[in-house]
Amino acid sequence: MEIKHYKRISNLIGFLLGIFILKDILDYPFLLTNVPENSTNNLIPQSVFILGSVFLIAFYVTILQNIKKKGVFIRRNEITFRYFGFIILFLGLLSDILFSYFTGDRPSGARILAILGGTLVFVSYIFKIGIKMQEEQELTI
Repeated sequence: MEIKHYKRISNLIGFLLGIFILKDILDYPFLLTNVPENSTNNLIPQSVFILGSVFLIAFYVTILQNIKKKGVFIRRNEITFRYFGFIILFLGLLSDILFSYFTGDRPSGARILAILGGTLVFVSYIFKIGIKMQEEQELTI
């Protein structure tokens, strides 16, 4: 059964998801706060965190486009989950290390990118198993 107005619904969901993600990024208490005058120590780890957040938004957009065009359990989605997962995991860990190096402490929420990246890598392996099961099911029918 085809969903009526599928494109409008998926565009609305993508738009709302982008708004909520942007709001969450801007609401983090450690972004561009606690920066002493004439000091840019916090800007380096914060910029890495923001870069990771941009990759996360790009991941969501890519996955929504892949699902809209081709389907859910396809190799392209598995590869997208894995690559973006490793990139976001790396940027999250790098941001955490830079925060501890430059500021001496780790603000709450600084590890969220690393956790999300690890989760995406885990989901990519679940997608790999799902694709294999789908291929086996298509062969038996």
